[in-house]
Amino acid sequence: MSGSRRRLAGVVASLGALVACSLAMLLGSGQGVAASGSTTSLTLQTMDSCKRALDGAGYQLTGGNLGAPLEVSSSGSALQTVSSGSCPVPRGNCSSTSVGCLTFTGIPVPGNYRITSIKTPPANSSNPQGYAPCEGGSACRSEEADVSVLADGSVQATVTDVYPDGTVRVFPGSGSTYAGTASDPVVFHDFGLGSGSCDGDGDADDHLTGSPSSHCAYKPESGEASACPGGTDQTYPWSCAFSTTTSSTTSTGSSSTGTTTTSSTTTSTSSTTTTTTTTTTTTTTTSTSTTTTSTTTSSSTSTTAACPTQATRNFTGSASATSSTSNFVDTTAAGPLSASVTWAPPTTVDLIVYDSSLTVLGEQTGSSGSLTLSLPNVPAGSYKVKVKNTGSTSITFSLAVTHC
Repeated sequence: MSGSRRRLAGVVASLGALVACSLAMLLGSGQGVAASGSTTSLTLQTMDSCKRALDGAGYQLTGGNLGAPLEVSSSGSALQTVSSGSCPVPRGNCSSTSVGCLTFTGIPVPGNYRITSIKTPPANSSNPQGYAPCEGGSACRSEEADVSVLADGSVQATVTDVYPDGTVRVFPGSGSTYAGTASDPVVFHDFGLGSGSCDGDGDADDHLTGSPSSHCAYKPESGEASACPGGTDQTYPWSCAFSTTTSSTTSTGSSSTGTTTTSSTTTSTSSTTTTTTTTTTTTTTTSTSTTTTSTTTSSSTSTTAACPTQATRNFTGSASATSSTSNFVDTTAAGPLSASVTWAPPTTVDLIVYDSSLTVLGEQTGSSGSLTLSLPNVPAGSYKVKVKNTGSTSITFSLAVTHC
C-alpha cells in the first residue's frame, strides 16, 4: 500500500509541474502583451489648411525611453488633394497615397512621446512665402503632437494647435485620437503663407492665404513684434522658436543656441543704448545752439511734459468687426503725445501708438466707448496711431492726437 501511495504522489507532482509550465508559457505568449525591449512604428501625414497633402516636411520625436531624438523628413515638393470633405480635413490616409507621409520606426514600447516640426514644406505658386507649422494663420504660435504608445504597441495621438489669438484646437477632435497607422496617420496641418491681411498693419499676422479667420490676429497686439525675442528670424512669431528647434536638432551644441540668443539680446540692448546716446547728443547740440531750447529740452529729458507748442489733429473713421484703421502724425520736437478716441456702438477696441519702426510705445484696451493713451515724452519723429476694433460689430469713431 505504501509503495502505491508513493507512486501516486509522484504522478501528481509531475502533473502539477507540467500544468505550471504550460500556464507560464501561455501567459508569456499571450496576445496584447509586448515582450521586453520591443518597439513599434508611427506614421504621420502633412496637410495644408484644407485638402492637400504636402511633401517636404520634417519632424522630431522625443520622450519615452529614447536615447536620442528620432527624426524623419522628405525633400520632395509634391502636392495632392486627398479629400472632398470640409476644411481643414481632420484625418489623412497614407494607404492610398504616399504624399506627405513619413514613418517613425524603432519607438520603444511603452512610453509617452512628443512630435514637433523641424522643417516646413517648400513654397509654391499658391503659397509664395512657404508654410507655418500650425493651422489658423500666419502668426501661428505652435503645433505639437502628444503620443502615447501602449504596452501592446498600439498608438493613441492628438495634435494641438495654438492659434495667433491663443485659441487652442485639438485634432482629430471630438475626444478621439489618431492610431498612427497608414490608414489613420497622425495629421499635422501647415498654414500656407501669402500676402493676405488680417488686421491691416502689415506685420506678422498679415501674411495670409485665403479669407481671414476670426482667430488670425495675434493678441495682444503689443506682444507681436517681440513674440520670439533673441531669435534669428522675427518675420513671424513662430519662426524664432522654429529656428531654435532646428538648430538644436542639427547641432550637438545646444549651448550655441543659447549663446546666439544672449548675443542677440545684447545687440538689442546696445542698439537701445546707442539710440539714447544719440538723443542725448542731439539735446546737447540744441543746448549749445539756443539757450531757450536748452531749457525746454532739459525739462523734456527729465520726462517733464514740455515742448514749444502743442497741436491737436482730429480724425474720424469707421472700422468693421475685427479690423483696424491707422492715422499718422509727425512731431516737430521732443515732448508729450496723447491720443483719445470715442466710438459707437460700445464694443472692445484697442488704441495703439507705434513709432516709425512699428515698435509699440503704448496700448490701451476698453469697451465703454472712450479711451485715452498718454506718453509723457517722445522724440521728434513720425508716429502711427491705430484704432483696432476687436469686437464683433462695426464702429464709427473720432480720434484726437495732441503732440508737439
